[in-house]
Amino acid sequence: MLSKPKGADVTGNANRAEITRKPTRAAKQRLTALGLAPATTQVPLANVMRATVTCVAVALYSLSASAQSAKDVKGPTPLVAVQNEPPAKLVVDPPIPEQLALGRVFIQYRTENLRIQPVFGKAALEVSPRVGHLHYFVDDQSWPTVDTSGETVVLVGLPPGPHNLRRRR
Repeated sequence: MLSKPKGADVTGNANRAEITRKPTRAAKQRLTALGLAPATTQVPLANVMRATVTCVAVALYSLSASAQSAKDVKGPTPLVAVQNEPPAKLVVDPPIPEQLALGRVFIQYRTENLRIQPVFGKAALEVSPRVGHLHYFVDDQSWPTVDTSGETVVLVGLPPGPHNLRRRR
């Protein structure tokens, strides 16, 4: 009977055997004595390592070639004042329809020339690059909801039907 070393898996029939790790000399002799041969050929480790390093290098090169700079993605550094800063802009997407069907309102937004942060008071208006937060009202709500997260606005528990979401300028 063919013995199986710990950590190896030998399967097959009378014509073929498959070994999931490199067979030892004793295992090869036992297979040969039974008229079986390993199903896979052994590739030298140096070839495997060379191919792996090449694939990683190609992948990293292609990623760096197509990547945007940090300034392109994040905007100017918050450590240096911006001269002649353009006005802040709020871009709001419509509610996500799949969530509306479940009774939840998810509204994604992004800002340009404004970083959403938990800052308050008149001094916050003097910071450059610009920082701030959002105030919005749901329907005829008399008090604003303040968002300092910069994340998706989530509203739940509203009765079915049309609603009004407005922001304070």
